Amino acid sequence: MRDRDRHVTEISRLDPEVDYQRVYRLTTLYEFPFDVALALQMSFYRTYAIPSISATLAASGEIAARPVKRGEDTGLMVFEIVEHGFEHERSRRILRAMNAMHRKWDIGQDEFRYVLGVFLVPPMRWLEVYGYRKPLPQEYTAAYRFYRELGERMGITGVPGSYAEFAAWFDAYEREHLRPTPHGKALLAASHQLFVNRFPPRLGFLGVTMGNALLDDTLRRVLGVTGPPAPVRWAIRAAFRLRGRVIRLSDARQNSAFTPDGVTPGYPEGYTLDRLGPP
Repeated sequence: MRDRDRHVTEISRLDPEVDYQRVYRLTTLYEFPFDVALALQMSFYRTYAIPSISATLAASGEIAARPVKRGEDTGLMVFEIVEHGFEHERSRRILRAMNAMHRKWDIGQDEFRYVLGVFLVPPMRWLEVYGYRKPLPQEYTAAYRFYRELGERMGITGVPGSYAEFAAWFDAYEREHLRPTPHGKALLAASHQLFVNRFPPRLGFLGVTMGNALLDDTLRRVLGVTGPPAPVRWAIRAAFRLRGRVIRLSDARQNSAFTPDGVTPGYPEGYTLDRLGPP
């Protein structure tokens, strides 16, 4: 057996209905850590194109005032739970903080359900296109079970009964609700800083170019994104697909890609759980 296949072999032997936390952890933090982190960031931009959600995000002021912290905090909270499992005390603290944050706002169950779907459906679709391999059936099921449990712990009701059903519901919701708004465009402009931070100071514009190129055409239209030109978009997307083929030739990760309390661009000295979320 090639070393590259070690996690695939384990995943294929696990029951995703029972071992979904283990399967999703392997998928997210061992098999596709870069892809999932970037896909989660990109997929969150979809919420900017839903008028009711973008209005709430704009009213909170967090993205406009602290775009890097807001973006990083969302990912760190999710990865804390992925790394430790739902019953760990760190995860329980994260969930209490998440529920407290959301109680401050009048958010409907459809909006909650959609945001839950944002963390599930687009990242799996990203892996289908840019991952070094296609997700296994067990990984779709495990990802769905993970987010269904997250939804239950957040009081989200009416979650569809499978990944396929959730994906169908998600697409139908977007067909009905995706609309351009000034809030959405402003939120995306603020969030560009997350990509700018991935490059040296004088090359920050390349981050904006990359981020805009990776948005799908529907989202680009709704959020009013015009650049970069089509040939540049094609080249950037092709480079990400090529990256997947190169990774296919490398060995599998031996350790989790996530470091609790680790260093990030927004937390150069490391974060602590009490610093995650709005002040």
